[in-house]
Amino acid sequence: MAKIINEENPMMNGTSGSIGNLTFMTRNGQTISWPKRGPNKKPPTEEQVAVQVKFERFAAYAQEAIADPEKKLLYAKAAKKGQSAFNAAFRDAARPPRVSEIDTRQYRGLVGGVIRFLVKDVVRVESVKVKILSEAGAELEQGDAVSGIGNYWKYTATVANPAMLGSRVLVTATDLPGNITEAEFEI
Repeated sequence: MAKIINEENPMMNGTSGSIGNLTFMTRNGQTISWPKRGPNKKPPTEEQVAVQVKFERFAAYAQEAIADPEKKLLYAKAAKKGQSAFNAAFRDAARPPRVSEIDTRQYRGLVGGVIRFLVKDVVRVESVKVKILSEAGAELEQGDAVSGIGNYWKYTATVANPAMLGSRVLVTATDLPGNITEAEFEI
């Protein structure tokens, strides 16, 4: 391992990666180099194979998404500074939607009561499905929530729920790449 004195060689300051047969890395502000490592001779573990399969799936989705002009525009808008539409599509495929909030203040177990959900994703959430279960676990109703303002979705009850306390709400959110998140909340 060789240490590179940055004051004497400003071209190498902060270098990382491989050039020819040398690999460079910066640790604690010091650039170091060593001979390039050859390919790994050990077979990958099951966990490594699983990660590789996921990575390939995310990359395939991103390729497909940027081939569609409408999706490419969506992802270009979602791209962070210095990133491409491909990067944003890859990130969207890798991150499922998040159901982070439920608001039951307008739900009293009556028909027409409203339950609101805050559901976030990299680009957009495609659908939110809702099931309301009794305290005993029996399904009382199910249906689609409607997109509201911002990242909020709302579900309007169609069946009365006289024993509301202890009931549970199951939320299933699906995003553009098809990732699914399920969340359960007790009322």
